[in-house]
Amino acid sequence: MATAPTNKPLCLTIDANVLIALCSKEIDKYAIAQSELTQYAQAGYQFYAPGVVIAESLFVLCKKLEDKSLSAPDHAAAVTDLCTYMGMILPPPNGDASLVSRAEQIRQGYGCSRSADGLYIALTEVLAAGGTTEILIFDGGMENQAKANAPTVKARLLVPVPQPASTPASAPSTAPAPGTPP
Repeated sequence: MATAPTNKPLCLTIDANVLIALCSKEIDKYAIAQSELTQYAQAGYQFYAPGVVIAESLFVLCKKLEDKSLSAPDHAAAVTDLCTYMGMILPPPNGDASLVSRAEQIRQGYGCSRSADGLYIALTEVLAAGGTTEILIFDGGMENQAKANAPTVKARLLVPVPQPASTPASAPSTAPAPGTPP
């Protein structure tokens, strides 16, 4: 009796720095992040992130409000976009707690500031065991950490586009269309 081939899922772990670039419309990162995320969505990838992505994103968006790189209305729009994105991003299949031990192993040899990175890398390892998986990042340090401690993880390092000095700090805020990434 023949069996139907099983399709392995296509999974993408999204790092907070990518989500922050999208939500705050960072002028040097927004276009590349939006383009990449759209391509992954069109290819049928499912998006994942550990729960820490929310805390990291809210913290950085708050700092952008404090340092005036986001106005109050742009900050509010960024938080709204964060809520929209989080509606499209799945949690770790076995919960965040399942990632803790491996994340700490991955962090070994790095400073405490790299602790959260281990969660994203550990999640990507778990997802990769079931199918094609990548992690989307702007952080070269995380790429190095993954190469050193989780060689099965495929990192897609995005490179910000340099902007002229006279360019405003953020692009105009626009609301996403329903069912599409902001």
